[in-house]
Amino acid sequence: MMRLLWLDVRAALRERKTWLAAAMLVYAVLAVPLILARPPEHVREAIAAFFHDDDPFVVFMFVWIDLVMNKIVGFLPVVLASSVLLRERDTGVLAVLAAKPLPLSRYFVLRTASACAVMLTLYVASQLFAAVWFSSQVAGFRPGVFLAAMSLHVFAAVFATAFAATVAVAVGRRGASALISLVVLGLLVGMALIGFYQPAWGTVVLANPLTLGAQSLGHLGALGPAVLLPPMLALTVLTLVTIAVGARFARRLEA
Repeated sequence: MMRLLWLDVRAALRERKTWLAAAMLVYAVLAVPLILARPPEHVREAIAAFFHDDDPFVVFMFVWIDLVMNKIVGFLPVVLASSVLLRERDTGVLAVLAAKPLPLSRYFVLRTASACAVMLTLYVASQLFAAVWFSSQVAGFRPGVFLAAMSLHVFAAVFATAFAATVAVAVGRRGASALISLVVLGLLVGMALIGFYQPAWGTVVLANPLTLGAQSLGHLGALGPAVLLPPMLALTVLTLVTIAVGARFARRLEA
Protein backbone atom coordinates (compact mmCIF):
# COMPACT_ATOMS: atom_id res chain seq x y z
CA MET A 1 0.00 0.00 0.00
CA MET A 2 2.70 2.49 0.95
CA ARG A 3 4.63 1.78 -2.25
CA LEU A 4 1.48 2.28 -4.30
CA LEU A 5 0.68 5.47 -2.42
CA TRP A 6 4.18 6.83 -3.07
CA LEU A 7 3.91 6.05 -6.79
CA ASP A 8 0.49 7.70 -6.98
CA VAL A 9 1.73 10.84 -5.23
CA ARG A 10 4.71 11.07 -7.60
CA ALA A 11 2.43 10.68 -10.61
CA ALA A 12 -0.01 13.29 -9.27
CA LEU A 13 2.77 15.81 -8.68
CA ARG A 14 3.60 15.64 -12.39
CA GLU A 15 0.05 16.29 -13.58
CA ARG A 16 -0.87 19.58 -15.25
CA LYS A 17 -3.56 20.36 -12.68
CA THR A 18 -0.93 20.16 -9.93
CA TRP A 19 1.32 22.58 -11.78
CA LEU A 20 -1.68 24.88 -12.26
CA ALA A 21 -2.34 24.76 -8.52
CA ALA A 22 1.32 25.51 -7.81
CA ALA A 23 1.24 28.48 -10.19
CA MET A 24 -1.83 29.88 -8.42
CA LEU A 25 -0.12 29.64 -5.04
CA VAL A 26 3.05 31.32 -6.31
CA TYR A 27 0.98 34.11 -7.86
CA ALA A 28 -0.84 34.63 -4.56
CA VAL A 29 2.43 34.87 -2.63
CA LEU A 30 3.94 37.36 -5.06
CA ALA A 31 0.81 39.50 -5.43
CA VAL A 32 -0.27 40.00 -1.82
CA PRO A 33 2.50 42.47 -0.84
CA LEU A 34 1.52 44.61 -3.84
CA ILE A 35 -2.14 44.52 -2.82
CA LEU A 36 -1.24 45.50 0.74
CA ALA A 37 1.15 48.28 -0.24
CA ARG A 38 -1.65 50.87 -0.01
CA PRO A 39 -4.73 49.27 1.54
CA PRO A 40 -7.83 51.49 1.66
CA GLU A 41 -8.13 53.25 5.00
CA HIS A 42 -11.66 51.95 5.60
CA VAL A 43 -10.36 48.40 5.25
CA ARG A 44 -7.70 49.03 7.90
CA GLU A 45 -10.29 50.59 10.21
CA ALA A 46 -12.73 47.71 9.74
CA ILE A 47 -10.08 45.07 10.48
CA ALA A 48 -8.84 47.02 13.51
CA ALA A 49 -12.41 47.19 14.82
CA PHE A 50 -13.03 43.48 14.27
CA PHE A 51 -9.77 42.36 15.89
CA HIS A 52 -9.31 45.27 18.29
CA ASP A 53 -5.79 45.72 16.94
CA ASP A 54 -4.38 48.04 14.26
CA ASP A 55 -1.06 46.17 14.07
CA PRO A 56 -0.08 45.96 10.35
CA PHE A 57 0.82 42.30 10.86
CA VAL A 58 -2.72 41.54 12.06
CA VAL A 59 -4.09 43.27 8.95
CA PHE A 60 -1.73 41.22 6.79
CA MET A 61 -2.69 37.90 8.42
CA PHE A 62 -6.38 38.67 8.03
CA VAL A 63 -5.88 39.34 4.32
CA TRP A 64 -3.63 36.32 3.83
CA ILE A 65 -5.83 33.77 5.61
CA ASP A 66 -9.32 35.01 4.79
CA LEU A 67 -8.98 36.76 1.45
CA VAL A 68 -6.27 34.54 -0.04
CA MET A 69 -5.77 31.10 1.51
CA ASN A 70 -9.40 30.45 2.41
CA LYS A 71 -10.36 31.19 -1.19
CA ILE A 72 -7.63 28.89 -2.45
CA VAL A 73 -8.74 26.14 -0.04
CA GLY A 74 -12.25 26.53 -1.42
CA PHE A 75 -11.03 25.86 -4.96
CA LEU A 76 -7.79 23.88 -5.25
CA PRO A 77 -9.02 20.76 -3.37
CA VAL A 78 -11.81 20.46 -5.94
CA VAL A 79 -9.26 20.60 -8.75
CA LEU A 80 -7.08 17.98 -7.08
CA ALA A 81 -9.66 15.54 -5.72
CA SER A 82 -13.04 15.83 -7.47
CA SER A 83 -12.24 13.04 -9.96
CA VAL A 84 -11.08 10.41 -7.45
CA LEU A 85 -12.26 6.98 -8.76
CA LEU A 86 -14.53 8.70 -11.30
CA ARG A 87 -11.77 9.17 -13.85
CA GLU A 88 -10.86 5.49 -13.51
CA ARG A 89 -14.51 4.51 -13.97
CA ASP A 90 -15.01 6.75 -17.00
CA THR A 91 -11.87 5.43 -18.68
CA GLY A 92 -12.75 1.78 -18.00
CA VAL A 93 -9.92 1.22 -15.52
CA LEU A 94 -12.25 0.77 -12.55
CA ALA A 95 -13.54 -2.57 -13.85
CA VAL A 96 -9.98 -3.86 -13.98
CA LEU A 97 -9.26 -2.59 -10.48
CA ALA A 98 -12.44 -4.21 -9.16
CA ALA A 99 -11.06 -7.60 -10.23
CA LYS A 100 -7.89 -7.11 -8.19
CA PRO A 101 -7.39 -8.14 -4.53
CA LEU A 102 -7.40 -4.46 -3.51
CA PRO A 103 -11.02 -3.46 -2.65
CA LEU A 104 -12.24 -0.22 -4.17
CA SER A 105 -12.90 1.17 -0.70
CA ARG A 106 -9.20 0.81 0.12
CA TYR A 107 -8.27 2.15 -3.30
CA PHE A 108 -10.41 5.21 -2.58
CA VAL A 109 -8.56 5.71 0.71
CA LEU A 110 -5.25 5.43 -1.14
CA ARG A 111 -6.25 7.88 -3.90
CA THR A 112 -7.69 10.34 -1.39
CA ALA A 113 -4.57 10.11 0.76
CA SER A 114 -2.54 10.81 -2.37
CA ALA A 115 -4.62 13.91 -3.20
CA CYS A 116 -4.29 15.10 0.40
CA ALA A 117 -0.52 14.53 0.26
CA VAL A 118 -0.27 16.61 -2.92
CA MET A 119 -2.34 19.39 -1.33
CA LEU A 120 -0.14 19.22 1.77
CA THR A 121 3.04 19.38 -0.32
CA LEU A 122 1.86 22.39 -2.33
CA TYR A 123 0.59 24.15 0.78
CA VAL A 124 3.72 23.67 2.89
CA ALA A 125 6.04 24.62 0.03
CA SER A 126 4.05 27.78 -0.69
CA GLN A 127 4.01 28.86 2.98
CA LEU A 128 7.77 28.35 3.34
CA PHE A 129 8.31 30.39 0.17
CA ALA A 130 5.88 32.99 1.50
CA ALA A 131 7.70 33.26 4.82
CA VAL A 132 10.93 34.11 3.00
CA TRP A 133 9.29 36.49 0.51
CA PHE A 134 7.10 38.32 3.02
CA SER A 135 10.05 38.88 5.37
CA SER A 136 11.48 41.34 2.86
CA GLN A 137 8.19 42.72 1.53
CA VAL A 138 5.78 43.13 4.47
CA ALA A 139 6.41 45.67 7.22
CA GLY A 140 6.43 44.14 10.70
CA PHE A 141 6.25 40.59 9.34
CA ARG A 142 6.77 37.86 11.96
CA PRO A 143 7.80 34.63 10.21
CA GLY A 144 7.52 32.44 13.31
CA VAL A 145 3.96 33.53 14.08
CA PHE A 146 3.09 33.27 10.39
CA LEU A 147 4.30 29.67 10.09
CA ALA A 148 2.60 28.69 13.36
CA ALA A 149 -0.72 30.12 12.16
CA MET A 150 -0.43 28.42 8.78
CA SER A 151 0.49 25.10 10.39
CA LEU A 152 -3.08 25.08 11.71
CA HIS A 153 -4.69 26.27 8.49
CA VAL A 154 -3.08 23.47 6.49
CA PHE A 155 -5.30 20.99 8.37
CA ALA A 156 -8.33 22.77 6.91
CA ALA A 157 -6.82 22.45 3.43
CA VAL A 158 -6.34 18.70 3.88
CA PHE A 159 -9.91 18.34 5.17
CA ALA A 160 -11.26 20.21 2.13
CA THR A 161 -9.38 17.81 -0.17
CA ALA A 162 -10.82 14.76 1.57
CA PHE A 163 -14.26 16.36 1.40
CA ALA A 164 -14.02 16.93 -2.37
CA ALA A 165 -12.97 13.30 -2.90
CA THR A 166 -15.86 11.99 -0.78
CA VAL A 167 -18.39 14.15 -2.61
CA ALA A 168 -17.03 12.77 -5.89
CA VAL A 169 -17.79 9.14 -5.04
CA ALA A 170 -21.05 10.04 -3.29
CA VAL A 171 -22.44 11.92 -6.31
CA GLY A 172 -20.84 9.75 -8.98
CA ARG A 173 -20.60 12.45 -11.66
CA ARG A 174 -17.46 14.51 -12.15
CA GLY A 175 -19.13 17.76 -13.18
CA ALA A 176 -21.89 17.61 -10.59
CA SER A 177 -19.56 16.60 -7.75
CA ALA A 178 -17.12 19.39 -8.58
CA LEU A 179 -19.96 21.92 -8.59
CA ILE A 180 -21.36 20.68 -5.27
CA SER A 181 -17.92 20.75 -3.66
CA LEU A 182 -17.31 24.29 -4.90
CA VAL A 183 -20.66 25.48 -3.58
CA VAL A 184 -20.32 23.84 -0.16
CA LEU A 185 -16.69 24.86 0.31
CA GLY A 186 -17.59 28.36 -0.89
CA LEU A 187 -20.27 28.59 1.79
CA LEU A 188 -17.83 27.36 4.44
CA VAL A 189 -15.31 29.97 3.29
CA GLY A 190 -17.94 32.72 3.43
CA MET A 191 -18.88 31.80 7.00
CA ALA A 192 -15.38 31.06 8.27
CA LEU A 193 -14.85 34.32 10.16
CA ILE A 194 -18.40 35.10 11.27
CA GLY A 195 -17.36 34.37 14.85
CA PHE A 196 -14.81 37.18 14.68
CA TYR A 197 -17.36 39.67 13.34
CA GLN A 198 -20.22 38.50 15.56
CA PRO A 199 -18.80 37.10 18.84
CA ALA A 200 -22.23 35.79 19.85
CA TRP A 201 -21.89 33.23 17.04
CA GLY A 202 -18.36 32.26 18.05
CA THR A 203 -19.23 28.86 19.50
CA VAL A 204 -21.76 27.86 16.84
CA VAL A 205 -19.45 28.50 13.88
CA LEU A 206 -16.78 26.21 15.34
CA ALA A 207 -18.72 23.48 13.54
CA ASN A 208 -17.25 24.96 10.35
CA PRO A 209 -13.88 23.26 9.62
CA LEU A 210 -12.55 26.40 7.95
CA THR A 211 -13.35 28.37 11.10
CA LEU A 212 -11.22 25.90 13.04
CA GLY A 213 -8.42 26.44 10.55
CA ALA A 214 -8.53 30.20 11.12
CA GLN A 215 -8.61 30.14 14.93
CA SER A 216 -5.06 31.46 15.07
CA LEU A 217 -6.30 34.87 13.88
CA GLY A 218 -7.73 35.62 17.30
CA HIS A 219 -4.52 34.67 19.13
CA LEU A 220 -1.65 36.03 17.03
CA GLY A 221 -0.06 37.55 20.10
CA ALA A 222 0.06 34.27 22.01
CA LEU A 223 0.10 31.32 19.63
CA GLY A 224 1.03 28.10 21.36
CA PRO A 225 0.02 24.45 21.76
CA ALA A 226 -3.08 25.35 23.78
CA VAL A 227 -4.38 27.39 20.83
CA LEU A 228 -3.19 25.21 17.95
CA LEU A 229 -3.53 21.59 19.08
CA PRO A 230 -7.31 21.36 19.83
CA PRO A 231 -8.42 22.57 16.36
CA MET A 232 -5.67 20.49 14.73
CA LEU A 233 -7.01 17.39 16.50
CA ALA A 234 -10.61 18.25 15.61
CA LEU A 235 -9.71 18.75 11.92
CA THR A 236 -7.76 15.48 11.87
CA VAL A 237 -10.78 13.60 13.23
CA LEU A 238 -13.10 15.32 10.72
CA THR A 239 -10.76 14.39 7.88
CA LEU A 240 -10.55 10.74 8.91
CA VAL A 241 -14.33 10.51 9.33
CA THR A 242 -14.84 12.12 5.91
CA ILE A 243 -12.48 9.62 4.27
CA ALA A 244 -14.24 6.73 6.04
CA VAL A 245 -17.60 7.94 4.72
CA GLY A 246 -16.12 8.22 1.23
CA ALA A 247 -14.79 4.65 1.46
CA ARG A 248 -18.32 3.39 2.16
CA PHE A 249 -19.64 5.25 -0.88
CA ALA A 250 -16.78 3.83 -2.96
CA ARG A 251 -18.08 0.30 -2.36
CA ARG A 252 -21.19 1.19 -4.41
CA LEU A 253 -18.98 1.70 -7.47
CA GLU A 254 -18.04 -1.97 -7.36
CA ALA A 255 -21.46 -2.98 -8.64
